[in-house]
Amino acid sequence: MATNNGSLTIAGCGLHPGHMTLETESLIKNAEKVLLVAPNPLSIQHIISLNSTTEHLGKYYNEDGISRPDIYKKMAKHIIDLVRSGVQVVTIFYGHPGVFVTSTRLASDVLKQEGYPVKMLPGIAADACLYADLDLDPADTGCQSYEATRFLLTKRTPDTSAALILWQLGLTGEHTSDHFKPGEQGLKALSKLLQEYYPAEHMICIYEAPTLPGFQPRKDWIAIRELSEAEVSVISTLYVPACNESVFAQERLEWLGISITDIDHWNESQELTN
Repeated sequence: MATNNGSLTIAGCGLHPGHMTLETESLIKNAEKVLLVAPNPLSIQHIISLNSTTEHLGKYYNEDGISRPDIYKKMAKHIIDLVRSGVQVVTIFYGHPGVFVTSTRLASDVLKQEGYPVKMLPGIAADACLYADLDLDPADTGCQSYEATRFLLTKRTPDTSAALILWQLGLTGEHTSDHFKPGEQGLKALSKLLQEYYPAEHMICIYEAPTLPGFQPRKDWIAIRELSEAEVSVISTLYVPACNESVFAQERLEWLGISITDIDHWNESQELTN
């Protein structure tokens, strides 16, 4: 069990400095030690200006011959060692610090078991940016969300009446954890899989949130059949719109004692345009 005042607070700085919350900024200013992972130089400079103890964990990515899992384990060990030594540590990761951030999960699990206080604060991540930049409301059709390679390699049946979001498109099929690019057959295989459920001409969007304020997002609309030849990066996300209408379940309406006409008001936009 914990024998000192060490603690861990995990916070997100968003994708660029304009995304940082006032709560996170205050946390950084008052931290004993700040550990940072952010690819955005403006975010890095801003956080360092708030706290001179800031250490960038991106240095672990520069070690030759080390896999991604090993990088994340090294980061986690450094976090754990500092907390065990009695330091009140604040880790700042770009986007949301609990989404696709293995090192904070590893450190959090160990420290919680040892009785250290661990807290997480949210950050603006690619999902929030995608909804804003593509003008989407995930409540309209519903939304399915998967990591691209896991979606490809596991038995899933997508609901084609709901939106589908595939994260880490730029690592699709990359199973070795050694590279930051798609596997050789990754996008081709994903295109093949999607065509089992969607028309080959169904339009999908390769999306990339801007990582600098004032810049525009990438929103490239292509047909599913074109996905195998698409240019993607490590920050690319795939948005697949619904291609079918959802169907009401009559028996469930009966459970509530209502009919379809009782929920006509759900289509508010149609009411406004009629």
